[in-house]
Amino acid sequence: MDRVYTNKGLILGCLVLLISLTASGQNGIITTKRSAPRGVVSFSATSVLTGISNTKHIDGYVKKNGTSSFTFPVGDNGVYRPFAAAADGTTGAYFSENPNSTTALSGAPFLVVNKESTIATVSTKEFWDIDGTNTSRLTLTWNAASAVAALTENTINRLTITGWNSSASRWEKIASSVDATSILGGQSTLTAGSITSTFSTAPNTYSVYTLAAVTTDPLPVTLIRFTASPGENGTVRLNWVTAAETNSKQFDIQQSADGKTWYDKGTVQARGESVSEAVYEFIDENAAIGENLYRLKMIDRDETFAYSKIESVRIFGAPETSFYPNPVSERLFLKINDAKSVQEINISDLNGNSVYKANNVSASGIDVRGLNTGMYLIRVVLKNGSFNSQKIIVTK
Repeated sequence: MDRVYTNKGLILGCLVLLISLTASGQNGIITTKRSAPRGVVSFSATSVLTGISNTKHIDGYVKKNGTSSFTFPVGDNGVYRPFAAAADGTTGAYFSENPNSTTALSGAPFLVVNKESTIATVSTKEFWDIDGTNTSRLTLTWNAASAVAALTENTINRLTITGWNSSASRWEKIASSVDATSILGGQSTLTAGSITSTFSTAPNTYSVYTLAAVTTDPLPVTLIRFTASPGENGTVRLNWVTAAETNSKQFDIQQSADGKTWYDKGTVQARGESVSEAVYEFIDENAAIGENLYRLKMIDRDETFAYSKIESVRIFGAPETSFYPNPVSERLFLKINDAKSVQEINISDLNGNSVYKANNVSASGIDVRGLNTGMYLIRVVLKNGSFNSQKIIVTK
């Protein structure tokens, strides 16, 4: 059974334990068993910690209850190295060990040479074991012993949180940004500071966490989705979502037929600064018949840039469609040169309520005698994904 200590808002949980440890010469460091069954110091949702330092912390696992942000007072070998999370039930410990050679945890070692391409270097100084099923943003810290300057080649903006994906057996970049004000206090610098993930994730997503450097200066934009799809009358609709932006200037939309020669189709101004999701859209009204390749050129305010992945859309020669008579009082007919290309016919009122739907073209037309007098929108969706629409007027 795990050994659990409960905090009531005093320094480092049970004051009696703290006093006894101090008296025994351990300087207020509570040491718990790290191997199974683990010893865990548990804190309530209302716990408030003060006086935490290299001489007063938990050398082992800490659990927090409640959903408020909490700085876990963890350390190892006399070094206080907290992390922060907000999710209820999160448990974690700090290991002042090289993840490349540790045997402390199941699944170890966590080889630093196994990493995704966006990561240049993974720290060999330390790692955190953080567990939990509820999602939260995570904050890691560093001090001089972390050697962040060497890790990032003196470029703090290259610093990122990374997690070990046990299924893929590799370190993966976790979108994150350096905190202007560290949870350790003061400004984050190459010597000491903290960094927080951009998104909430369940700590159990990764086996362990540590610091790493990305291959180049991070992009001004964290792009989480970019899609291209056929639009109306041979157009192409481009949609993208960013999770975070720093000094971003604009998005240039580029199109190509062969992936070699690219043409600018338009520009969309960026948010500039954002830590929440931002949604963008652009419609290419002059897409070419055939294959259309699209990419985003994401430009920073200092004119540095990066490209998104490439999306492909094929535009077919749209069948000519027309509706008659218009205005109509009894039956509406559709004239189309390829009836087999139709996937759906839909008529809706101006409030967007569908009043008629069919999956094919009827030679007898569409009976509109049951519709109220007024204006409607008829939309013909083709099997290639494109669609045509037209307004019609129903009279009596």
